Amino acid sequence: MAGLATSQPAFSQEVIQNTQDQNAAISATQTLNVIENDGLTQATGQARGNELNGGNANVDATLTSVQNLRGTVRGTATINGTNTGAENLSLGTPVSATTEAIGNYSGMVTTNGHMTATTHQDSTATDVSTVTDVNAPNNAIYVSGEGTATTEVNHAAFEVTNGRLDSQAWQSSTSDAKSNVSATVHYSPSPNQYSASSTQNYYGSLSDSQGSQEHEVHQTQSGATQARSEVFAGNVWDTAAVSTAVANNNDTQNAGGSLVVTNDQHQTGNVQSQAYMSADEYGTAGATATGIGNKLAAGENDVYLRLDNTQISDGGVDVTSVFEGNNGFDSYISAEAYGNQALAYACAACQADIGVNSTQTNNGDVTATSTINQTGQSRSFVSSAKAVGNSATYFVSGGQ
Repeated sequence: MAGLATSQPAFSQEVIQNTQDQNAAISATQTLNVIENDGLTQATGQARGNELNGGNANVDATLTSVQNLRGTVRGTATINGTNTGAENLSLGTPVSATTEAIGNYSGMVTTNGHMTATTHQDSTATDVSTVTDVNAPNNAIYVSGEGTATTEVNHAAFEVTNGRLDSQAWQSSTSDAKSNVSATVHYSPSPNQYSASSTQNYYGSLSDSQGSQEHEVHQTQSGATQARSEVFAGNVWDTAAVSTAVANNNDTQNAGGSLVVTNDQHQTGNVQSQAYMSADEYGTAGATATGIGNKLAAGENDVYLRLDNTQISDGGVDVTSVFEGNNGFDSYISAEAYGNQALAYACAACQADIGVNSTQTNNGDVTATSTINQTGQSRSFVSSAKAVGNSATYFVSGGQ
């Protein structure tokens, strides 16, 4: 872990050089066994291989960072309801179980200064994975129930306030990225959501005030990207299973100044996202699954946007969403799969100047499947399945 921060007079220069190699296994495990609890029940597990935090305030900075991951990174959080009696004893009021596993992490903040960054993140570990389990076959969940599992192999994020960022980034992964959430809920008259998210390479940048940005981003991966959320319910009022799997993700947002993005993404590993829910009795039930090979978003809320985008999807995307219910009211099921997805926009009210050069190539199978199996009575079903090889949306917003 490395943490760097600077605060010096204007026009000074800070040089940051970072090299991190993680070769052994990293594991974080949290387990709670609960008979009855009328207050908050919370379990959190977080595991990171390499971590870099820092930035510059009122000073210019040059960052050079290399992060290599070779050992596995795994996070686990488990909450077991151990009540064996007939009465629905409270598991928690509310209940929260969260896991996060990140192989290589970098987070930098620039305020009133200029940062020039060159970053490399590489993972050859077998896998980066998370498991979250809420097991309450004879317990009740009140107020709310939440379970999340978030996996990212490489994560690089920047934030700019009244400054400038020039960044060149390379992210590569041969690792498998896996996240799994499982929940068994006997009774809950409260909102419940159980979400699994897996990403191979994530790159993001945000300016919350005036901040010009220029990015050159290269993302490649060959490992499997898998996310699964599953819920087994008795009597629940409002419960959802959500699953998201993305191989490569580049998200840059700019509030003021210019935004220039060169994006190069190549996905060769399979992407799989699964959401499953079953309920004996339910009020509102949902199962939502999303899978994307390469994803890009470039948002400019000012005048100037230039985008040069290349996306190649070879590994295939497979998304399934399933709901099985007995007696209930409303169920909402959705499965969406994309080989390549790109979005860019600028502000029309600002008399925007936007230029886009984009090439998308999909060579893999893209499938989306939604299934509902109902054995009793219900009020409504809303089900959708959408599969797209290449999706591109470029527009100017905010005009009268």
